[in-house]
Amino acid sequence: MSPRTRARIEFWVLALMLACVILAPFVGSRLVVYDLTVTALYAMVVVSLNIVLGLAGQVSFAQTTFMAIGGYGSALLTTALGLDPWAALALSALLALAAALVIGVPLLRLRGHYLAMATFALALGTNSFVTAATPLTNGSIGISSVPPLQIGDFAFDDARSFYVLSWVACIGSMGIFALLAHSHIGRAWRALATGQEIAQSLGIDVTAYKVLAFAIGAAIASVAGSLYVEFTSFVGPDLYDIGIVLNVLLMLFIGGRGSHAGPVLGAAILTFAPQFLAGLEQYQNLVFFGFLLLLILTWPSGLFGRVRDSGPIELMLPIWLRRRRSAESP
Repeated sequence: MSPRTRARIEFWVLALMLACVILAPFVGSRLVVYDLTVTALYAMVVVSLNIVLGLAGQVSFAQTTFMAIGGYGSALLTTALGLDPWAALALSALLALAAALVIGVPLLRLRGHYLAMATFALALGTNSFVTAATPLTNGSIGISSVPPLQIGDFAFDDARSFYVLSWVACIGSMGIFALLAHSHIGRAWRALATGQEIAQSLGIDVTAYKVLAFAIGAAIASVAGSLYVEFTSFVGPDLYDIGIVLNVLLMLFIGGRGSHAGPVLGAAILTFAPQFLAGLEQYQNLVFFGFLLLLILTWPSGLFGRVRDSGPIELMLPIWLRRRRSAESP
């Protein structure tokens, strides 16, 4: 499948998802509206990871760290200091951006699995810190009664109004991704993802572009973390445990690294999968992980991944057959 055909299919998938998002508040139940709100917020986190991993090619598990900065930042600034929720959200995003710059400079000198292990340790450390720092974070009990976001006298304190806000924020993050992907910064990131030596030979400052991707991703993840806490009016360590770290990574790999539709599609699949598989009871996990294994074997780059220049029909061929065909081709 040609890149143009793949882009056309991805466009129509995005258009279909947008139509579902617009119609859901009118025809969907409260549970569907709730799940789609969660989908939008997690899709923002996946977009932030897509910048770091999908464009810049840097494997990172640190997005939950920046979600925690946004979530706890908004909760503490509003409940303890009485700050306006919008100002708390903005300050938390700036704090996450600063943290990414400070952490990123030494951390992103690492490569490959060393970087992955370092960011994984950072994610585990974040969960341990917010659990142990009881005087600041209230430990495992968490912080509740976080005030809602407001515009004048209008408060985003019900499911449908926050649904609109979450999807506006999600579409905005996708727009930022699209602008970056098609800019000279995106081209530099793709060169970096191809190979660090190749990027250096083109005169690209490798460390600077790595840190830039890390920082932009951190800011978007922080905003998503703040919005999630505003949505639930609660923040606790369970929101940033190892399960969430792996879920965010799975969402990106299911949807497809480097794609525009991938983050939303991956987030939707993992959010709604438990409901579709609820009737299977004890076989639920078996069926789901079987689906993941099948996906890895047939679509190694995800449903809309751009790591390989081939489409879904071609990728449905078993890996061994694709290799055999490549060996036989002149």
